[in-house]
This record gives sequence, structure tokens and C-alpha cells, in this order.
Amino acid sequence: MAVLLGGLFMGAVACSVTPVSHGRGATPSVEEWRGQIVELRRDQGYMVVRSRERLLDHIFQITPKTEVTSEAPVPLDLELGQWVTVHYQNGKAEDGPPTALRVDIIP
Repeated sequence: MAVLLGGLFMGAVACSVTPVSHGRGATPSVEEWRGQIVELRRDQGYMVVRSRERLLDHIFQITPKTEVTSEAPVPLDLELGQWVTVHYQNGKAEDGPPTALRVDIIP
């Protein structure tokens, strides 16, 4: 019984981790965070993205150098409520949250 409960616990922990991949030309130091934009403050240079899997928020700095892309023919402006994948370098920003290198809008 203990082995079964241990296996279920490990499975639950594994399923709760937000997927991180290194696709589409990203280097190993670039991480991804997928979710919905729940707060967008262009004038203050940040956005908050909520993960669908874990219901956790992650804050990212956005700059004029942040690239915005999409595979679908949609406007390339970030908007509240959009589903996105944010590519960032964890730990690179020393004055606050990590800077979003690229934001892929999910259609």
C-alpha cells in the first residue's frame, strides 16, 4: 500500500511541474513559461503571466528588445488575456524579475 501511495505522490509531483523546453533555436540557458497574461503594465515595463497547470504567477520585464511572435496571423501586440509562451533567462536580471527575451502568442 505504501508503494502505491508513494507512486501516486511522485506522479502528482511530476505532473505539477511546468514544462520547460529548449526548442525553436533557444539555447540551454533560456527557459520557457506558458500561461495567460493576467496583468500588463507597458508603462512600467512588466507583465504577469499565470501558468495554466500550476495556477502560479510569474513576473517578467518587457523591454523594446522583447521580441513578440506568433504562428497565426494575429496582431503582434501584447494584450491582457492572451495565452503566451515566454522565453527568458532565469537569474540574468539583477534588478528584479527576469527579462522576457521573446513572447510567442498562442492562437
